[in-house]
Order: sequence, then structure tokens, then C-alpha cells
Amino acid sequence: MATENRKPKTENRLFRIITFGCKVNQVDTAGLAQELGALGWRAAAPGVAPDLVLVNTCTVTARADQQARQAIRRLARDYPGAVIWVTGCYAQRAPGEVAALPVQAVLGNREKTRLGELLAAPLASGRPQLWVGEHSPEEPFHAWRVPSLPGHTRAWLKIQDGCSHRCSYCIVPRVRGPRRSLPPTAVVASLQERAALGYQEVVLTGVDLGQYGQDLRPTLDLAALVRRLQERAWPFRVRFSSLEPQEVTGELIRELATWPEFCPHFHLPLQSGAAPVLAAMGRPYGPREVINLVAQIHRHFPDAGLGLDVLVGFPGETAADFEATRTLVAELMATYLHVFPFSPRPGTPAAQMEPVPAGLMRERARVMRDLGRLRKFRFLEAQLGQVREVLVEGPAAQAGWLQGLSDNYLRVVFPGPPALRNRRLLVRFRAVQGEVVAGEVAE
Repeated sequence: MATENRKPKTENRLFRIITFGCKVNQVDTAGLAQELGALGWRAAAPGVAPDLVLVNTCTVTARADQQARQAIRRLARDYPGAVIWVTGCYAQRAPGEVAALPVQAVLGNREKTRLGELLAAPLASGRPQLWVGEHSPEEPFHAWRVPSLPGHTRAWLKIQDGCSHRCSYCIVPRVRGPRRSLPPTAVVASLQERAALGYQEVVLTGVDLGQYGQDLRPTLDLAALVRRLQERAWPFRVRFSSLEPQEVTGELIRELATWPEFCPHFHLPLQSGAAPVLAAMGRPYGPREVINLVAQIHRHFPDAGLGLDVLVGFPGETAADFEATRTLVAELMATYLHVFPFSPRPGTPAAQMEPVPAGLMRERARVMRDLGRLRKFRFLEAQLGQVREVLVEGPAAQAGWLQGLSDNYLRVVFPGPPALRNRRLLVRFRAVQGEVVAGEVAE
């Protein structure tokens, strides 16, 4: 049941933001926090009740919707005096469903960029306020202010938003809108701002990063942007977020191989290793294309970290299809897997297809996750004895030790003083400890 409508109290101006979902949502959350800070709001300290709670939601699976609902109800119980506003992809997809929860306002993905304006707007009485508009084909790219995040060594830069693909299972194009890009001059300026803030790594991200530049006039692509960025030396290293397999071109790989600042780490939404399933999903590639792509990546980056998204239990997936996926993933030598059971999304073609039994889907997900753990352990073992660059993020749990992230996306711990935080060091890998590598600073 929805609560009575009311505006956030302003005498304390304390806020809290709860985030679900992808890295793009995390970038949006950082932007929202920055906007609130510019308006005189402050993040509520742990244990202090906020005046305003923003919930930035995901809707890629039914579980994501459920997690958001559970969190909203819990927040309403924990902070009965706070105002709860909900935004993000779940709010965009099902605003009426979200408004039935104990919330005071629902903001679509477009409207989250108008947070300051909406905080000052009059609210209708007696019911939650709905600010949810449809995405437009001419929708511009929104660039957040540069977030200064104390305690962070890595920064995110969203250079692309939206998606113009039409995979049969995916709700993202509907809730994120069409593809749109940050112009290259603005990308360069944004990177310069992050350099001035002292970040040692910047992650370039987008809803469909590989479509970068296709909406600009004149059009360009990610390889052209990389060439532009290589025109200067940057004081940080650069990592890419997820890239669709069909968008990782030979030209892009060659450009990345000549870029000293690029981190050798690729994350590919494979989804399936079975040609019939990929075709039913609307994915524009087959298993052989993925095998060739990964071989090309490893020719240029022999020790690259390789992450794969795998979706199991897609409608019509047979035992042979699943085995084809399992075999392909094992052959690709992935560093880690993100495994997702199929979740029908209202309004997508796959939601009308005959589902795989839930128990069988869970079993297939378990098998793939076990394979993911095995692949990760073997990759970690293969890295022992190597020396790689590690960005020190801060103290580890063990006294006198530090933790950090390697250029090829491995969690690393090693002995050292806290003063090394936010430094990039060469570390020799000595032992595997669970899902991390233990090492020592190379002399």
C-alpha cells in the first residue's frame, strides 16, 4: 500500500542512495549524489536516519524487481520519517507497480537527471507522484558532473547509454532508450577532469559500449575513439566495461593492443554457446565467431582477463544446447563467469515462449557456476610467478597487507604499508588464496 505523499524535509538535508544493477546504474548514482551535494544535501552517516532515500533500481530479471521491492519495504520500516523516491529501470518499466509500494515519488530514467528540479516541484496530495516519460529517438546523452569520491582509486565514466538492439529476452532497450553517445571532445574533457582528481584507473562504460559513436554525426566507432585518446598520455590506466562480441572488431583489438594505458581485460555477454539458442535470442553471432574472437584477443593479450555472461534455461534450450554452452565456455578459458537463469521480462518476445522447468534451470546454473569457479582457479594458478601491475586500493583484512586490482582484473593481496594506497605497483604473484592471488612487490 502506498503511503501518504510528502516532500523531503530540508532542515537536515541528509540523503541515502541504494543502488541495484549494472555499472551504468552505479555511475548514475554517483551523479545523483553529486547533484544532491551541489544542492546542499549531505550523505547520511551510517546509523543516522536520512530525510530522503533514493532507490536506483534494476529490472533485468524478476529477481532484481523482487530485491528492489524488499529493499523499499525494509527502508520504509527502518526510516519511517524519511521520504522514499524510486528511480531506475524498474521505475521506468512498471511505475504503477512501484507506486503501490511505500514510496512518495517514482522517477523514470530520463527524469533522474532532473532531480534538483523535481525536489523543488509541488507534489500532488494523497498519492505518490509519478514522473516517468517515454524515451525519445532523439534523446540526448546526459553527462553527469564529475564525481569526486573520497577513498576511491578508480573512477567510472559513462560514455554511452541506451541500446538499439532487439534481443528477444532483453528489456533494456525499452527502459534505457535508444543508443546515444558522449561526443569525443567531451570524453577527452571528462578524462582530463578525472586526471585532475588523482584517479589511477578510469573505467569507460555504457549500456552497450560497443555501439559508441553510431548515433553521432559524423558517425564513428570505439576504435576511432581509442585512436583519439591515444593522442595524449594519461596519468591513469583505462579499462572497458562489457562489450558485445559482435562489436569487438579486429580493428578495435589492434588499436587497444597499441595503447599503453589499456588494461588487458574483456567482458563479453556470450549468453549461450549453442547456435540454435543464439538465433532464438536474436544474437547476431554464432559459437565459431566467438571462438575466433577470443583467439584473436589472446593473440594480442596472452594473459587477458576474460569474463563471460552466460544465460541458462532460455526457452527451448535442450540438453544438447546446454552441453554445447558448457563445452564452449570450458574451451574459451574464461577467467570468470556471470551466470544468469532465464527470467521472462514482460513485453519481450521470449516471455511468450515455453519456459524450461525451473528445477532444470537451477541445476544448469549450478553446473555453470561450478565451471566458473574451476576456470577462475586454473587462471589464477596460471598467473603464479608473473609480475603484473596492481592498483593499490587500501588495507587488506590481514594486518600489514594491502589489497588491489591487477591490470587483468585479478584481486591481489600483498604485504605493504598503507602509504602505498592509490599507487600502481608491479607485484609478483606467489600463491592462490581462495579467489585472490597473494604476492609481493617486485624489486
